[in-house]
Amino acid sequence: MVRKKSRKKLRVVREFAVKIFGNNIVREVLGFVLILGILYFAMGSVLVLAMRTDTYWRAVISDSMKHEDESWREYFEERGYDPSQFPLQGGFERGDMLVTQGVGSVTEISVGDVIVVDRGEPYPLVHRVVDIRNEDGEARLTTKGDRNKSPDTSLVRPEQIIGKVIFVIPELGHLSLWYQGV
Repeated sequence: MVRKKSRKKLRVVREFAVKIFGNNIVREVLGFVLILGILYFAMGSVLVLAMRTDTYWRAVISDSMKHEDESWREYFEERGYDPSQFPLQGGFERGDMLVTQGVGSVTEISVGDVIVVDRGEPYPLVHRVVDIRNEDGEARLTTKGDRNKSPDTSLVRPEQIIGKVIFVIPELGHLSLWYQGV
């Protein structure tokens, strides 16, 4: 008796599956979704390899790099740097999307580059490099947000560097911030 009921349920399920998946529209939609999924993961893998980091994009959370005027340049000019030669001229605001490239060593970073740093806090720090020096045979970087008056007090060690920001896509990070609840 129990066997008959389970066979009947199995037959009903089989008929339902044939009815649904036998429909051309459903098959085409499922095929499209499957192709999109494969492309998403393939593209992600290619980007991880090309950018040399598994965190090749991130949304800006704070306004520490926001430019309200050109006063951010004064800090560097007072120290003999020409900020017009820095790779990222414009600041960025909360909700902008940063594209980050991993670095193999500190030698790939220069004063004026914007880096992403893991300081063990919930969110990485994104600031501009203002100084690179050697301390006891180890490279140490000093960073500063363009909007901040003074540099960060703690030095950055090479192992804390997630990568270097190579370009900014305005406003695209708002979706990520919403998803993260930030």
